Amino acid sequence: MDLNQFQTQFAAGEFIFREGDSGDCAYIIETGIVEVSVQKDDRKLVIATLAEGDLLGEMAIIDRLPRTGTAVALEDTRLIAIPHDYIHQKVDCSDPTVRFFLQIVLERYRDVHARLMHVFEGIAAPSDKEYQEIYATTTNVVRRLMTQYLDLQDRILSAVNTPDEEDHRGHDDETAWHAKQMLEAEQALSRALAADEFRLHYQPIVDLGTGRVVGCEALVRWQHPKKDLLLPAEFIAQAENTGLIVELGYWIATEACAFLRRLGDAVETPLFVSINLSGRQFEDAGLIPRLERIMSDAGVEPSRVKYEITETLLMATPDLANQYLHKIKATGAQLAIDDFGTGYSSFSYLHQFPFDTLKIDRTFVSTMIPNRKSRQIVKSLVHLSHDLNMNVIAEGVESGFEENLLLELGAEQAQGFHYSRPLDGDALIAFLQK
Repeated sequence: MDLNQFQTQFAAGEFIFREGDSGDCAYIIETGIVEVSVQKDDRKLVIATLAEGDLLGEMAIIDRLPRTGTAVALEDTRLIAIPHDYIHQKVDCSDPTVRFFLQIVLERYRDVHARLMHVFEGIAAPSDKEYQEIYATTTNVVRRLMTQYLDLQDRILSAVNTPDEEDHRGHDDETAWHAKQMLEAEQALSRALAADEFRLHYQPIVDLGTGRVVGCEALVRWQHPKKDLLLPAEFIAQAENTGLIVELGYWIATEACAFLRRLGDAVETPLFVSINLSGRQFEDAGLIPRLERIMSDAGVEPSRVKYEITETLLMATPDLANQYLHKIKATGAQLAIDDFGTGYSSFSYLHQFPFDTLKIDRTFVSTMIPNRKSRQIVKSLVHLSHDLNMNVIAEGVESGFEENLLLELGAEQAQGFHYSRPLDGDALIAFLQK
């Protein structure tokens, strides 16, 4: 990753921003020293001197108001710019309570800050000791203002600190490093999407009764320009954290539906394709029309598309999930619940959702032969699925023994290395034609 994409340099004496400027980004100081000041009448009041690891410009970028101070580099300084769009994407995707909290805290912080600057306009950058001296000699009104000011600082720091960081500064080197890592990840993934570096591989899904392939699951890979082909475990979490999983998810759906159309032209037996949906996609109000348009543009039958939802997503936001799942079902597409039994599921919830398929996680399949309890769990899940008019796909099948046992227990379909590893599109078509 080229850090120059968001690094910026300022020479000694150069202005980083001026009071009243619009806030288009915040900055983390990598090297150098920055002075922050405000103008009172004809006097400059220095309110902070910041160094490596410190953050500046954050208030304007979050609440969209002009800069409240002027920042100038006291020596040659290198900064990491955190773009306006990056911050607003994170805020917009956060819980409404968090957004409300940030809004209120910043409004109060600005108000208290302005009043303190008025009261203490003759004091530049007061230290903790100076605050204590002022506190001991001033009026009750100003004491309350100072208490509010310091309390707000503590609340902001406690909101962003983890418990084991309470004895460190809220914006220490570790915090700056994590912020830089997040920016690097987002830049890398954005570039990968723009450069068409992602690939889809497809793992066949087999009918246990006939041994024929009936469908496949679309699995994303990243053809990194400087590394080997990366598996989802190496980048999906970053895509989730940065919010880019939404656009990546739509790219996956588009590619998978286009491949399904290609499969229809290449093989005689109609197949289905399974597409994983992320929880972050459920935060997009345009999810349903976007999926409908993708299927329509590809010219595929919606009934041949199966969207997979993880149990974790289902249980984290059951009401929202239920609303979206019924809308997806109304498009004619099928639905599968993935990884069922590995989280904190409740059987009482399952009947409320319009699933067509239950996928049994590989952790149960791989241990059901040596472990009687796992075998009983698989048996129970198969019976539960049938009682709820769902079919079963067993994941992670790696031997004929597991295949025979699953067939004996009543599972209809399976996927795993026993049949095939995930294949690129051309290889899967060749596999099917054999």
